[in-house]
Amino acid sequence: MTGRRIITVASGKGGVGKSTFAINFALTLSRVAPTVLVDLDTGTSSVRNTVDAPVARDLYHFFRKGEPLDGCLTRLPDSLDPGGNFKNFAFVAAPQHAIDEFTNLSGAHRVRLMRAINQLPATYTILDLRAGLDANVLDFLPHSNSGILVFTPHHPAATMAAADIVKALIFRKLRLVFSADGPLANAGGASPQLATINALLDQVEDSYDGRIQNLDAFVADLFNAFGDAPVVRALAENIASFGVFFVLNLFDGVQESFDAAVGPFVRMLQTQISAQVAVHNLGWIVNSREVHDANCHRRPIVLAPASRDHGRHGATVEDLLALAGLGSIRPSQPTPRSVPDYLLSIDANRALVDQLEVLNAMHRDPASLQVRDNFAYIARRALHALGSLPPDRFGQRQLLTPFELVQTLVRSESPFTPDSGGDVDATPLP
Repeated sequence: MTGRRIITVASGKGGVGKSTFAINFALTLSRVAPTVLVDLDTGTSSVRNTVDAPVARDLYHFFRKGEPLDGCLTRLPDSLDPGGNFKNFAFVAAPQHAIDEFTNLSGAHRVRLMRAINQLPATYTILDLRAGLDANVLDFLPHSNSGILVFTPHHPAATMAAADIVKALIFRKLRLVFSADGPLANAGGASPQLATINALLDQVEDSYDGRIQNLDAFVADLFNAFGDAPVVRALAENIASFGVFFVLNLFDGVQESFDAAVGPFVRMLQTQISAQVAVHNLGWIVNSREVHDANCHRRPIVLAPASRDHGRHGATVEDLLALAGLGSIRPSQPTPRSVPDYLLSIDANRALVDQLEVLNAMHRDPASLQVRDNFAYIARRALHALGSLPPDRFGQRQLLTPFELVQTLVRSESPFTPDSGGDVDATPLP
């Protein structure tokens, strides 16, 4: 089991199903370990409007009444979870009505909330961020990866906005690492190089300035100017180590989704940011009326009883393996029609093997296709990433204030100082 992780869910624009994904993803992870969903989309209160659970205390009580954040946890009533399958799930609701103080959190409010989130009694904490990109989003996002970005083939502008989130995150980190008082400032002979780097970063980030196409051209110019200097090597390593993770919602076919969403997203990252950034597709949610109906009835789709009477989707398993980045793995032989409930039988230690079985089951048998399996697959992909990647390469161990972020980068990003960080032991929900 990995240590505690905080995973953000973000989208460039609204209307892509971000909150629906966050709710069902958090519920699915709770089958593995205690999981808390925090609704930081404080202007809409979308989580409480999608989950039919009585909310006694929410973020209003945390900010205005001094209630501890773990005192604002809401659990599922028996009516939604009669079998107790999701007893390890809880959520913190946004205020019931829009209040400017909470819709636009001050810096002090954000710091207070970050510290409280870090203390929540959960192995996995999922943050449902507001759509778009501002301080109330950027401050909660990781410094070394994108968290989970949600977009859809049906909203091209949102796909481009998701790429803008990646760009903002990478440049935020680079600005901190290479600032005049950052982790490399005291490196021997680095000051003139840092001044040059920061001046050139202004050009690269400015989309109206075409002198430097992207960060790859930027690094190449620096290598030509300074050679293989530690500060230049640190820049290249920071870019190459950044991970981008996304989920495609409202999936309606491999070719259509690639042409309308995945292809444009990856091309924008490569042309405007860097071809060195690692991009990971965690999975997809098929376009299904059931998801909309579940939201309307305030019963998230993963809480619905398992059924196996759906029609077959048009995509082949070979197509979906390729889309998931799993190469040319061939599907296994058909299994009996008695298919297990993959959402309720998640084993974090078998995440890599089991994700292939779920993938095959979703598309080899007409009786196996259902949206719940999509979340079962995505959860396994996420658990494998959490278990196989270095800490903070997917999600983050704790939220950091801007000052704490600089201090962490001083310890971990300088080529002269090793990282001393470690995992945090998980705490069960009370």
